[in-house]
Amino acid sequence: MENLINKENLEEIRELIESKIADVPGSYILIGALGSLLLSAYLDKKGKKQAASAIGKLAIPIIGIGLAKYKDVIKEEIENQLETA
Repeated sequence: MENLINKENLEEIRELIESKIADVPGSYILIGALGSLLLSAYLDKKGKKQAASAIGKLAIPIIGIGLAKYKDVIKEEIENQLETA
């Protein structure tokens, strides 16, 4: 069986992911990351350790994507606060 993720397809996969999340605001992505952390904690408390681990591992990349999209908004807010101070 052929490996579906290879060097030739990696660029296409990246472009596909970027096009799918282009219209989603960064704040929504960050809220989704928080939701995945809360769901992971709930599942862990209920004794579903493997499911909690799998969902918890998704939170880090989701946070990274959300921060990358939200960085321009954060940068503008910091600049505005520095100008008013």
